[in-house]
Amino acid sequence: MDGWLRQPDGPNCLRFHRDPVESYWCRYVFVDKGEPIEGQPALLKTRKRVQRDQAVKEWKALIKAGWRPVEPQW
Repeated sequence: MDGWLRQPDGPNCLRFHRDPVESYWCRYVFVDKGEPIEGQPALLKTRKRVQRDQAVKEWKALIKAGWRPVEPQW
């Protein structure tokens, strides 16, 4: 699972990406929250490691709440 979501009324983005330490099964996903800043490195605010099925549920809930998929932000 890899993808990016942008907050509907704010500057924050979420990056969902596979834990690189995980092997073949990819049971865990990192979810990074950050704020892209034009001309500067992004301001990374949080990182959490969640099970893949929980990350999929969170992704779907955020889409329903108005977050939208975007191209990579950092």
